[in-house]
Amino acid sequence: MSLVSSDWLENNINNVKLIDCSWHMPNVKRNGYEEYIKEHIPGSIFFDLDKYSDTNTDLPHMLPSLINWEKIISNLGITNNDRIIIYDNSDVLSSCRCWYNFIYFGHNPNLVSVLNGGLKNGR
Repeated sequence: MSLVSSDWLENNINNVKLIDCSWHMPNVKRNGYEEYIKEHIPGSIFFDLDKYSDTNTDLPHMLPSLINWEKIISNLGITNNDRIIIYDNSDVLSSCRCWYNFIYFGHNPNLVSVLNGGLKNGR
């Protein structure tokens, strides 16, 4: 997995699409989207790990079909040529799951990275 530092992000912020993929275990009583609304790196897009998974199964966070993935990413304004930096504000490192989704569905691995340290290092 490719990691980028907060310094790298600061120097390249205008050339990337930022994704906040914060997700929390239900027992911790935190909501990633509500936290995103309160605080996120400016210009970032929220990636809802629950909503953007296969909703036709009771299993959590199963990959959507390729057709659904393409719709999700298109609706988020992301193309296959975009340089993507993913971060989270989560104890379970949900940004890595989002990274995996992009790699699984064929996004160029050289164009997808995770922000080392998450939101706390990207402020």
